[in-house]
Amino acid sequence: MKRKILEAVNFIVKNNLVKGTWGNVSLKYGELIYITPSGVPYNVLKEEDVSVVKIDGTHVSGLKPSSELPTHLEIYNSREDVNAIVHTHPVFSTTVSLITSYIPPLVEDAVMILGPKINVAEYALPGTNKLAQNVVRALGNNHAVILKNHGLITVGSDLNEALTASLVCEKTAEIFLYALNIGNFNVINDKDASILRNKYLNSYRQIRKDVR
Repeated sequence: MKRKILEAVNFIVKNNLVKGTWGNVSLKYGELIYITPSGVPYNVLKEEDVSVVKIDGTHVSGLKPSSELPTHLEIYNSREDVNAIVHTHPVFSTTVSLITSYIPPLVEDAVMILGPKINVAEYALPGTNKLAQNVVRALGNNHAVILKNHGLITVGSDLNEALTASLVCEKTAEIFLYALNIGNFNVINDKDASILRNKYLNSYRQIRKDVR
């Protein structure tokens, strides 16, 4: 689990989803949460540094957990299907958070993987229970939520799904900003968006897992 955390942070750095020590990644395994520690540069992070906490937040081992632990715990406690969380600060998703309350259903892959509409959670100070509550409310049953004036959180049944969701959301945010700049644009209607989402959850997603 700790090795997977290291692989994930290397991934988000390589794909320009974070800068410096910002962002965090966690994995749930049984009643334990493995999460990146607070303030440690990713290029020097070691397996033994990864923080391990119980689902109630009790620290078990490793360094002090990320300050965003309350949000991770709130998501895990509200979504039984989630076993991985990725929190990043990508440019386009964060820009979207400044100008709107959601990204409408624009492109098929985003609708399928992320949800029909990508909501922007109301602002609250980082690391607070209020932020955690806002995030869970805006996330709903989706796999991505944008944090106002802050960044992006994606979730998945595993790290691969959560990381893929991060890339897809950032691409979708970029498309959305281009579309806003151009002017009028088309959206996928609610009926078709629901069909696409259900196809991913009940068909494509299962196939993807079977061929891992």
